[in-house]
Formats: sequence, structure tokens, C-alpha cells
Amino acid sequence: MSGNSKPKEPFFERHGWKFLVVISAIFLLFGLGDIIRGMDADPAIAESITGVEWEALQASDPKVANMIDLGVRSSGASIFFLSILSIAVILYAFRPGQQWAWVVMWIWPVWMALIFFATFTADRQPGFPAPPPMLSAPLFFAVTLLTLVLTRRKFFPGRDAPALEPAITGRDA
Repeated sequence: MSGNSKPKEPFFERHGWKFLVVISAIFLLFGLGDIIRGMDADPAIAESITGVEWEALQASDPKVANMIDLGVRSSGASIFFLSILSIAVILYAFRPGQQWAWVVMWIWPVWMALIFFATFTADRQPGFPAPPPMLSAPLFFAVTLLTLVLTRRKFFPGRDAPALEPAITGRDA
């Protein structure tokens, strides 16, 4: 036996942070694409909701198309910066095992569930394929959820379920 008596962490406890970095990097690229290309980055979303091809909508009502495009670019900026912040949290707090970082990273599966719900409940038009978030959100939801569940023991060793610690310590209750 080597001089290191510390048991080796299971695979996901050692490498789970990498899955979250990859997911965050993918969304960083999605956000960047939306910032640069606007609705042209994924016209299927507008087409499935409006029932009109994106190019036809731009030609028939350029002001409405411009407003939709601005919304996509703004959402892209939000996704881009959420991804940057997530990567920072993952690298500087999640990877070393800080409990608060594990809790914060639940933002991804919750956000994915909300995106799926919003897309699922939108009034989509018949004859158009499902918007891409209806397909990608469940996949990313599953990966982030599984990663968080499988890394729980690293952050909460010896517990069956995590309990949120008080944010401020050192105070007498």
C-alpha cells in the first residue's frame, strides 16, 4: 500500500466538474451565436411559434422581426454571461468541493426545466417541427441533474441528503 491512505474518489466525484464545464461551454457558444447572428442562429424557434418562415416574417413585418431578433440577441447575452459565471464557479469553487457551489450549480437543471416548460406550453403552429429547446433542454437537464446527483457525496460526505448550511457562520443563534 502506498503512503497515501486517503481513498480514491469515485469517477463522478473526481470528474463531474468537467461535465458541467462542457455544458457551460456549449451554452457559452449558443449564447455567442445568438449575440452574433440573432434569430438567424436558430430560425426554427420563431417558425414553430409564428407558423411563418423566418425570412417571410422579416419581409412581411421587419419591425416585428427586428424586435424578435433583439430579444434573441439579448437572451444570448444572458446565456453567454451565465455560462461565464458558471465556469468560474465550477473552476474555483465546485471543483475544490465547496458546498455552496454545488447548490449554485442547480441553476442549470432548473433553468433547463423552465426553458423546456416555456417552449412546451407555447402556442406552437401545426406543420412545423418542435423548436430545438424541446429536444436539447431535456438532454442537458438529464446530464446536469445526473452530474449533480452523482457528485453530492463530495460536497456532503456521510449524509443521505444535503442540508443547506447557513450562509453566515460565527454567529450565536
